[in-house]
Amino acid sequence: MPPPDRAGFVSSLTLPVCGDRLYNPPSREMREAVERSNAGVLGFLLQEVDLEAMPRPTDERLAAALAPLRIKLDMLIDMVARHAYRDVALPPLSAVELTPANVLWHSRQYWRCGDWLRLDLYFHPIFREPVCLLVSVTGCVEWEGEKGCRVHGDLVEMLESTSEKLTRLAFLTQRQQQTRQRQRTVVALEK
Repeated sequence: MPPPDRAGFVSSLTLPVCGDRLYNPPSREMREAVERSNAGVLGFLLQEVDLEAMPRPTDERLAAALAPLRIKLDMLIDMVARHAYRDVALPPLSAVELTPANVLWHSRQYWRCGDWLRLDLYFHPIFREPVCLLVSVTGCVEWEGEKGCRVHGDLVEMLESTSEKLTRLAFLTQRQQQTRQRQRTVVALEK
């Protein structure tokens, strides 16, 4: 488990995950490029959340008048995103546990301790840009009766601002997934 000073919040998620082996530890240039990419992706993904959280005008007539415009803009954004990413296939879903210092996920491939990976996590089904984590594998246990392994890795340290955004996005995604699961359970019980 992570040291207490970097433990932070543990998010349990189900996300499309793709791991690619790095043949050397990540260079400073690679870490900087991943950091820049993650800043853009996290900023975009959290922008929608921030817009939802903004205070709304108290004028109900104005809000009602703007609602159709907002719906049309959302549809347009959705169509453009679907068109732009239609050829990008998402990797298989995996259970992921994420802290600011560690990641634990299920993989169909066995990874050795000491392997370096670039782990891509896809948080949005339409906007198919991954959040990239640079990981040093610290453990890999094969699951009996199932194909695959449970892999544990230490994350390469990120800028504090990036880590905070990733923690926020993971927390919000976890809440959304739990809400959807409860709704499915309620619907199944009602049938």
